[in-house]
Amino acid sequence: MIPHPTLYAFAGCRVFLAATAAFVSALAAVAETQLENAGAALDFEDSDIVVSKAGDPILRLISIRFDYHDPISMRLVSRDESSLILEALYPSAVEFNNDPNDQTPRPATIEIREVPGGFRIHSSPTWADQCTLVLQDLGDHFFGLSEPLQPDNQKSPDLRGSSIRVEVASEGQSIVENYASAMSSFYLSSFGYGAFFDTFARGRYDLAVNGANRIHHDTGELDWYLFFGDDGVEVHRHYFALIGDPKPLPLWGLGPVAWRDQNDGGSKEILGDISRMSDLRIPLTSWFVDRPYSDGHHAWSEMNFSKSFAHPKKWIQTIREDFGLEFMTWTSTAMFGSERFPKHLAGAFTYLDLSHPETVEQFQSELAKKQYAHGVKGHKMDRADEVFPLYEHWHDRSIGPAERRNRYVYLFTKVHHEALQEAWGDDQVNFARAGIHRAQPYLSALWGGDPRSNWQGLQSNIANGIRCSFMGFPVWGTDVGGYLGEGFIDEELYIRWLQAGSVNGLFEIKLDGAGGDGEDRMPWRYGKRLQSAFRTVCEERMSMLPYLYSISHNARETGAVMQPMAYRHLDDPRTYAIWDQFYFGPNILVAPVLEKAVKRSVYFPAGTWIDFDDPSQRLLIDTPQRIEVDAPLGKLPRWIKANSILVTGDVYQGNAKRWQDRREPRLTIKAFPGIEGESCLFEYIDPFDENAKKRITLERSENKVRVTAPSIACPVTVEIYDPAENGKPVAFSLEGPIDVSWELR
Repeated sequence: MIPHPTLYAFAGCRVFLAATAAFVSALAAVAETQLENAGAALDFEDSDIVVSKAGDPILRLISIRFDYHDPISMRLVSRDESSLILEALYPSAVEFNNDPNDQTPRPATIEIREVPGGFRIHSSPTWADQCTLVLQDLGDHFFGLSEPLQPDNQKSPDLRGSSIRVEVASEGQSIVENYASAMSSFYLSSFGYGAFFDTFARGRYDLAVNGANRIHHDTGELDWYLFFGDDGVEVHRHYFALIGDPKPLPLWGLGPVAWRDQNDGGSKEILGDISRMSDLRIPLTSWFVDRPYSDGHHAWSEMNFSKSFAHPKKWIQTIREDFGLEFMTWTSTAMFGSERFPKHLAGAFTYLDLSHPETVEQFQSELAKKQYAHGVKGHKMDRADEVFPLYEHWHDRSIGPAERRNRYVYLFTKVHHEALQEAWGDDQVNFARAGIHRAQPYLSALWGGDPRSNWQGLQSNIANGIRCSFMGFPVWGTDVGGYLGEGFIDEELYIRWLQAGSVNGLFEIKLDGAGGDGEDRMPWRYGKRLQSAFRTVCEERMSMLPYLYSISHNARETGAVMQPMAYRHLDDPRTYAIWDQFYFGPNILVAPVLEKAVKRSVYFPAGTWIDFDDPSQRLLIDTPQRIEVDAPLGKLPRWIKANSILVTGDVYQGNAKRWQDRREPRLTIKAFPGIEGESCLFEYIDPFDENAKKRITLERSENKVRVTAPSIACPVTVEIYDPAENGKPVAFSLEGPIDVSWELR
């Protein structure tokens, strides 16, 4: 008997309905375990936590270990629109409680929640002391974590295949580095995400080692953030939204700052140095004095100005009023044997216990009375990373040895910032060699430790700075000329170090050898060539203050001042190992010469690149490539990409008041048009209009270029660089709102 066609249709309908039901059920299961945020999807899949972008997995977390144990099981227990709650069971604690009959699994609740820009994974089982994340190696590359050149002194910032310790400790570093000490539990992946383990507990990161990535911290609390973006700027934007905006610098903190390691001649020597620099017409904006300048242990512990620096209010006032410079001092919370504060930590340096409120209050009070009252407006902050005692009891007993080194550095920064803020508001600067995540809102800048005064020291220190940018410290600076070794250095090395330092966020110039060895490197000890190069570099830095001021205040949005190549080009593997060139802010590509040479190889991304010194010279790069460029001794290789705005000007005199007539600030907006249809903007921070944000836009439509901006609180010149004009700008002098158009030829 042949079945009726209707029966076939009915049977097929049943099969179809069953398949549809299974499909709908599968979709529901996915929906129950998936979160979507910031262009990424997170799914709980077969006990793994998988994160994807555009359908491709970028992270697979295969185990969350507490006390080194994998979970026995993990299941989804609830979810809402923005979170998943998982329950995990771990092996019993029989090895710890000595009860062989206790086989009760230990539970842990794991919450995964959407946060701005990404996800937070959190768990805090009361029984745990250690946390390890195990991720499958998916082939990505990693950047950040450590300013020291871990491992093996490698200059490349690419940490794939590396094991990295995350704990601020200068002891045991290689001889090349000498106290480059900043650390962070933040790393950036080439797959377009940043990971931040929010703890001060020491950590170890094994990245692409034996087929996996392992993230370990000596804490029982898991507090791990994932942020997503197409480049480091976007990822850091979300990161800063969590930890707070980085601390901006005043104009004077961004200009050239100079100092000696030791001032045996006291205040007279400082005034003499500033006077002779001014006689050479080398512009500066600030000066600082390093230790020793005080009384007490290690010529510091009294925190005052000693006899050779007597009457500080008078000579600091001279520095400010007669020379136009601000003045800073060396500080530390190490007292080197003195125990005159309420609570010290035992050890060779007798550090202050910064968890003890009365000790902090006295330290801040003495800074105010002994320094700020005389006009000191900032500090070079030293130590906190050296010979640090781990096992002395802190006033705050909740802070155990595993987190003391890192937390101390955070407190060290915060305590100084609070004291300066109380005295000067935002008109102050603090920079430290020791750094840790979450210190960014309280720290103006990092300085890169004590590099050796040779080519290797210069190279390694710039590599240190590149790593700090990946870690999320926007402003970093080298000791120009180096710290350890000779005072008087080779002229070519000196010039190249000045050039490289001038494109750091912090530009500080060391004018003698370590410990005042009698060999200084004051420019008057050299010939006219060095003096001219010194002057030119400092003049150019002064002209960049409007640009630097804006990106310092906009660091949450614009990212680091020194932007590594991979930071901007995560999708280009050829950038991952580059440490010797970078973007100086968003608009300038720089390639300082870091060896004895007059040529160097530069990696150019695709685009049109305009020579900074000679805009008539343009490179049209169709595909990213390396090109050897000329770099004679007087030239710092720099390029501006087409479709960019560069804001420069004469906005701060400093000691130039000694040889320049009093002049009102002037701003120059330099516009470099792109191709038809391209546009860009630069958010200018106006220091003469209560730091108002003013959007400057550049647009090209067909052959017309238009530059617009609101009123700026000083006279403005707009320069449009038309390629047909052979590098000569078309200039417009304006006041009031800006709206300039130009027909390209």
